[in-house]
Amino acid sequence: MIRAFGLVILGLFTLHSTVTGQSEKQPVDFSAKLAIGFSTTQVHGDQVSGFNQFGATCGATLAMQRTSSRSTELGILWTQKGSRRPPDPKNDDYTTWQYRFTYIDVPLVRLWQPDSDFWWFGLGVQPSILLGKGQEDFFGNGLSDITSFELNPIDLGAIGVIGLHASEQWDVEVRLTQSLLPISPRPEQTVSGWNNYMMNMAIQWMVAWRI
Repeated sequence: MIRAFGLVILGLFTLHSTVTGQSEKQPVDFSAKLAIGFSTTQVHGDQVSGFNQFGATCGATLAMQRTSSRSTELGILWTQKGSRRPPDPKNDDYTTWQYRFTYIDVPLVRLWQPDSDFWWFGLGVQPSILLGKGQEDFFGNGLSDITSFELNPIDLGAIGVIGLHASEQWDVEVRLTQSLLPISPRPEQTVSGWNNYMMNMAIQWMVAWRI
């Protein structure tokens, strides 16, 4: 946890130094967005494949731009992640569960915009702070505490972004994030829903309003 927070501070310090060092040569433009959308997620190590878990995501981003083709963006996003094993009634398989993890994502992304003003892409790092976790069975009785494993309080991941300008005020963005480090230990003995160390993978589909 301390190491992850250190990486965030180091990234912010580097960002601030870069902007400050270049500000005498070129003015820095700031732009903010409010974003909302949904996430499709999965977890490595849960014995299930596929982006079967759906959740919500929302938050805000602040971009600092010195040139027309490059900028640096810092965001804070509330995101529901996790995974789900769907039942297969056709094969008389009713075994199912879902994991629901809630995070605060803090993406730090370097953005590039090609000659066209229509689209852009970016790469960066994303520390995520765990807010809550739970699991639900086939009967849908609500979330209960996860007792079989513990999750790390910080998930340090990589992020890729691609976006389109839909109008003068609205953008459409897709963000792909992947844990760089495990978010749980490896089980000493395989149990249902946990056979390896866990890592988050999420796709966020969002619309963003430029403030």
